[in-house]
Amino acid sequence: MAEIGLNILATGLDWPSDKPGGLNIYYRSICKTLALRHCIEALVCCNEPPEQEPETNLTLSNISNPLMPLLRRQKEFKKYAARVINERNIDIIYSHFAPYGLGAARIAFGKNIPLIVGFHGPWAAEMKVEEAGLKGRIRSALARRMENNTYRLADRFIVLSRYFKRVLQEDYGIAPDRIHIVPGAADTERFRPTDDKKQLRNKLGLPEDGLIALSVRRLVNRMGLLQLVEAWTEVVRQHPDALLYIGGIGPLKEALETAIQRNGLEQNVYMLNYIPEELLPSYYQAADLVIVPTQALEGFGLTTVEALASGVPVFATPVGGNLEILTRFSPDFLSEGITVNALAKGLNHVLKRREQWPSAQQCREYVMEHYTWNQVLKAIEDIFMEVLEQKGRGKG
Repeated sequence: MAEIGLNILATGLDWPSDKPGGLNIYYRSICKTLALRHCIEALVCCNEPPEQEPETNLTLSNISNPLMPLLRRQKEFKKYAARVINERNIDIIYSHFAPYGLGAARIAFGKNIPLIVGFHGPWAAEMKVEEAGLKGRIRSALARRMENNTYRLADRFIVLSRYFKRVLQEDYGIAPDRIHIVPGAADTERFRPTDDKKQLRNKLGLPEDGLIALSVRRLVNRMGLLQLVEAWTEVVRQHPDALLYIGGIGPLKEALETAIQRNGLEQNVYMLNYIPEELLPSYYQAADLVIVPTQALEGFGLTTVEALASGVPVFATPVGGNLEILTRFSPDFLSEGITVNALAKGLNHVLKRREQWPSAQQCREYVMEHYTWNQVLKAIEDIFMEVLEQKGRGKG
């Protein structure tokens, strides 16, 4: 076990073994990375308690059940945080989900403990995008109040992209000097190129030959999958053998299946449903191209760096973190916009020029240079130490 540095209380949302998703994957990854050198108590809200991480300085505590009313969950998080803070010498509160972090934030403020907020997106705005009508507006307003109550107590914010820094400044009024940009990272041990794509495809039940594109997304509106299916109709006109596989679960499943049938794409677009976490690297490796057609609120682009680490080029819409990741690596793999026409035009452009695609080695080297967890650890530790010094709690 590594030498323990800081005592950190981290509040998250869920754990990816219980509920997959970008926030939960990042939360697990950053907690495990920090636990290499620090003592982490991570609070989550899962249907089933997650398994402990053996031989690490990371302790997982399941505080409540997501089926309970939100206010009750908040109270449980505050009660547990108060006990931990009183019993242990906590140096930092590291919050990743505003409602669950609010109680700890208020306790930290009264005890002069630094509060660092990992901002993963405007929760209230995401809620409004996915749920229309009066109910959506009411829930969004309540969510925004919880966010504001937490954020006004924060000493610093860590965001994954320049895009989310602008959101914090413009939508929440946070001063830019309180916001630090620390991009996310890929697990480069799990995600790496394959030596035999055909053999891997055969193992997964995919066609050994032909072009395979993959999009792994939650099946919700802002992920852009309906637009991608519509665009694929035009792609197939120019590339009849191009296959698209969509992995994920969510409320848009039926609408996507209907769109596939309506456009006569049953032989070119296939729904994979949920891809288990242990199989995800294999699916990336088996693909020729990964597509990320996000319509709004893409804070980083975890899929993008995982696919690149696997040696697979990525085509994406110019939204949020994907714009920043791909602009300096492969700008031709960014569409001109988020519309169906923009997606179709951009995809056909790159598919006609496969000989110009970056190699597997180039994709991976780009990730190794810019998006590893060792780089993230150093950047976040620097922020922690700076805030501790400013609050007179520096670790000598």
